[in-house]
This record gives sequence, C-alpha cells and structure tokens, in this order.
Amino acid sequence: MQKSPVLIHVPHASTCIPPNEKRFFIPDDLTDELLKMTGLYTDELFDCGRDMLVFPVSRLVCDVERFRDDADEPMSEKGMGLAYTKCSDGTPLRSISPQKRAAIAAKYYDRHHEVLTDMVNEKIRSCGSCVIIDAHSFPTVPLPYEACSERPDFCLGTDSFHTPHALLHTCSQLLKGCGFKVGINRPFSGTMVPMEHLYSDTNVSSIMIEVNRRLYMTPDGRKTDMFPVIQRILAALVEEIERAVP
Repeated sequence: MQKSPVLIHVPHASTCIPPNEKRFFIPDDLTDELLKMTGLYTDELFDCGRDMLVFPVSRLVCDVERFRDDADEPMSEKGMGLAYTKCSDGTPLRSISPQKRAAIAAKYYDRHHEVLTDMVNEKIRSCGSCVIIDAHSFPTVPLPYEACSERPDFCLGTDSFHTPHALLHTCSQLLKGCGFKVGINRPFSGTMVPMEHLYSDTNVSSIMIEVNRRLYMTPDGRKTDMFPVIQRILAALVEEIERAVP
C-alpha cells in the first residue's frame, strides 16, 4: 500500500442485511429499496491502491454518515437518521424501540467510527495530515425524499472548515477537464470528518465525491463498459489530490 495521506471512506456500498436484523423490516422484499439506496460498486470504483474503510452493512440497517443523535440529524425527521424507519418513498421500513436503536448504534455505528478515527489518527502520525475522500454515488432520477433535483455527473460535497480551496479546486478542475458537469454541494452537501477532529483539527481535510450512477451502471444495477473509465478517472483524481494538497 502506497504511503499517502489519502483515506477513502465508503459508507454505502453494501447490500448486506444480517439475518438477526431482517426480522425488524416490514417489507418482505427489500430488493428495490436496496437498489435505490445503495451506492453499488463504490468500493470498487474508488479502489485505487490507497487505504480504504468500507462499511460492511447496508445503510438500511445503520447509516454511519448520519449524526449519532437524531436531534442533530436533519434526516431523522424523514425517518432516515442513524437507524432508518422509513423507505425512500416515505413508507414504513421497520419499527424499532429506543433500546433497539441504541443497540444498533453501539454495534455498528460506534465501532465503525472508532475504526475511522483510528485510521485518521494513524494517517496524521505517519503523513502529518489526512485527506478523507468520502466516496458515494447517487441515482440518476431523484428519490422522493431528496430536496434537490439537480443531477450533474459528479457532486462535490464540502465543509467550510475541512475542505480547503485547493482540494475543491483540484477535484472540480480535473473532472470538468474530462468533460463532466460538476455540482458543488448540489444535490448533496457536506463530507465525513470524525467527531474527534470536527471543526478543531486543520490536519484533517475532507471532500465528498458523489458519482452519478448513469456513468457506470445500468438502472437495474449492472456495470457498464464505462465502469473502468470512471475508475481510472477517480484514480487520477486521487493522484492529483496528493500532488495539490500538502
């Protein structure tokens, strides 16, 4: 593994729903909801020989990108906080008690964030800094719960403290130079930073890169011939980030 400050975080690639969690779900068949909500193949798409943390469980079980406390998480009002209770169309997904939610948080959320924080701290120790690439994809057709209907080829999500101008400029210019339309914080905004470093540590920078799924897969979830092309572009983007961001 090449020594690099880059850490790739992949939170939504998995379709795995552990057997002990399935009994809590109301729909008998989750195939369609998983296709809509999963960033299929993002663990492969962003795999470019850098350190990567992939959450191994579906976001329908636990979404590690949300704030832990529902009071801090705007999406909790739509039943899509740390532990989803509603589907993307607003229909019931599962019914869980406060005790069950706490168990989900402890088993999945807390453990994932402990590992993420440890990996970020190791990057700082070994490289002097850490650059988190928060790796996502998004559906070509907006889902009912989404507030923004814009659908560029790529979306770059930023944080006012943790996304330096050089990092955003590098990503935006390379993607635009390849002929892609790039949205900044549209249709999605923000990026992952561990709570230990949030708004306090300038050694941690972060940017969210969202890929429009039409660029690399079919609506029914099959890779297209463009998959390796997008993969190579993202690998080149990581190399540019390493050159541009101290």
